[in-house]
Amino acid sequence: MAPGGVVSARLLRRHGDPHEALDVLLSSGTVHRVRRGWYDLPDADSAVLSAVASGGVLTCVSALRFHGVWVPPSETIHARPARDSMNLAAGVQQCAMGRRFPAPVLAVDPVALSLRAASGCLSREYLTAAVDSAIESRQVTRRDLDRSLWWATGRAHEVLGRTDWAQSGTESLVRQRLRGLHLRVRTQVAIDGVGRVDLLVGDRLVIETDSAAHHSGVEAYREDRRRDLVLASLGYRVLRLSWEQVVLDWPAVVGAILRIVDAGEHRWAA
Repeated sequence: MAPGGVVSARLLRRHGDPHEALDVLLSSGTVHRVRRGWYDLPDADSAVLSAVASGGVLTCVSALRFHGVWVPPSETIHARPARDSMNLAAGVQQCAMGRRFPAPVLAVDPVALSLRAASGCLSREYLTAAVDSAIESRQVTRRDLDRSLWWATGRAHEVLGRTDWAQSGTESLVRQRLRGLHLRVRTQVAIDGVGRVDLLVGDRLVIETDSAAHHSGVEAYREDRRRDLVLASLGYRVLRLSWEQVVLDWPAVVGAILRIVDAGEHRWAA
């Protein structure tokens, strides 16, 4: 196993004596020494290479992104030192873990450990969105997180209590923000003829959060419009939000939602 295309000598030793094989691979140019005890394979991930070359391994939001967990966009590379006494080279963000860990064997931290690191780097709502995404992708369970975060920060424990069923980070952000306004919001509600909708505010205000991963392509576009038409015929109000609207223009979005709520259009007529 060499996540990100970078492998440690410690991992190689677990699968037999690596020295002779490494000498052959190094001399042929198949692999290169990144730093003492770490080697890159062809097509190694650039973020993983940078983290290892700096003296650490990839963790926090960078490792979560590597694993496909939703995190906010950022070009900063997050890493943790291979040894507690080390400081990483310039160019990467050094993440505090809050306790000692054995020297890493893998170049990329697993999801649960990366979420622990992210609890010190992400805001509460972004951390909740990342946890939602990790659970939805089945890379961790709530039980995994309870075990791995029992010694973590108070914010990390609070986040575990705020998680809910969400199929995208954008959906998670909208849910948290609307519940913060004390609105009644349900997630992944099943509606006959439509299937599950992302969010239902009150009785009839449907909010769908579009993401490139799930709503791109001609077929997805057509299916979204079919669903919207059925929802309208059933009397639902539908708002379809993009990532840009949620993250970059939230005041306009929440203003529109509150006007609908204030007019009572989120409830069925008495």
